[in-house]
Amino acid sequence: MKTQSINSQVVTKQAGFTLIELIIVIVILGILAVVAAPRFLNLQGDANAATLEGLEGSIRSGMNIVNGKAIIASSQKLEDSAVVVDTGNVDLVYGYPEATQAAFEAFLDVTFAADDSADFNIDDSATGSLIIYPNSYVATDACRIDYSEATAVVNTDTDGNTTTVVSPPTVVTTVSGC
Repeated sequence: MKTQSINSQVVTKQAGFTLIELIIVIVILGILAVVAAPRFLNLQGDANAATLEGLEGSIRSGMNIVNGKAIIASSQKLEDSAVVVDTGNVDLVYGYPEATQAAFEAFLDVTFAADDSADFNIDDSATGSLIIYPNSYVATDACRIDYSEATAVVNTDTDGNTTTVVSPPTVVTTVSGC
């Protein structure tokens, strides 16, 4: 049997990455940062959405407390009345807060403005409704709370007796544009 010998050569093993490999990895990480990071790092929008949802809960709780006071005072079926809370008078419509800045500041103990100078911005220019939105947004953005006053229907039966059926206010929070 014949054997063949090969001259032994020193084989050097690669101990790291080539420059091309490092550049490719950096480019891929850059693409991921541009595409994926904004989805996961929208912290200000998430904070505004959470703040609005918390304010919505405060509005609903405050509405119920004010309505309870109106029921105790037997003014829950009156179109125009008021109750006294710790921070002042709250004007009511059918036992629920009127859609005005003054009423909301009184029963929520929060300051509102229209120019980013308070806790929240408010637009109560439309009769019977208002819009609350965070600072640095505008009222038409999809980052707001819409409040519509309570309404009532007065029914009269054949004997001339009247009954008032009150529909509570609506509170709708939109956070898709925060």
